Amino acid sequence: MKLFVDVGNTALKWRFRQGEKVEQGGCRHGRDWPVVIDTLLKDGGHIESIWIASVAGPSADAEIANLLAERTGVSPCFYYSCAEDFGVRSCYPEPRKLGVDRWVAMIEGYQCYGASIIIDCGSALTIDAVDGKGRFLGGYIVPGLGMLRTALLRDTSDVHIEPAAARPALGRSTGECVHNGLLRMSVAFVTEVVVELRQVLEDTCKVLVTGGDAPKLTGAFQFEFLHMPDLVLDGLERVAARQQ
Repeated sequence: MKLFVDVGNTALKWRFRQGEKVEQGGCRHGRDWPVVIDTLLKDGGHIESIWIASVAGPSADAEIANLLAERTGVSPCFYYSCAEDFGVRSCYPEPRKLGVDRWVAMIEGYQCYGASIIIDCGSALTIDAVDGKGRFLGGYIVPGLGMLRTALLRDTSDVHIEPAAARPALGRSTGECVHNGLLRMSVAFVTEVVVELRQVLEDTCKVLVTGGDAPKLTGAFQFEFLHMPDLVLDGLERVAARQQ
């Protein structure tokens, strides 16, 4: 059985593969790595190999690797961003500094669809563009919904955010006003960027949406998109398959 792990800024996602059978493991928030790893492994069988894409930092990567090695007897393989792979060429002067989750998502998007716009609605909201020749043109990073909410509530009192309709409208309570305002701001930003990029890329380029907050945003999108919740793990699997 093969294990693939996506370690993000606030959550860890994983999946198991045995032959053609894929088992989505789930998602766990937090940075108590022994607890997280125990949760990850509780339903798994014999592990033959482990591949990890991580943006948690060197110390966290080392701890995660040690815990997995102790519990499975397998030393994990980490994949990091590089200058060029699978036809995608990075525009970063220091390619390793590009978050590997963004990098493998771009690899998967390009391999599946060619020119593509990747929107990751995670703790940060990121948008990246790859053209039809595999050139990573650059991207945007802004706070995600959770970060925006935390920043707003930190300096206010007695505000309780209330979930509202998927399409933002005028709020009828302070909580609704906050929720709908943050949603509208995020959707407006994404929409503006997609319109801008479609003037640079092919008109038919795919817009791929991933990340934990994607369901909260996509209901308000006025453009065509593909929701690919496991895009990062799909890209990691593609990279690992070549090595194996």
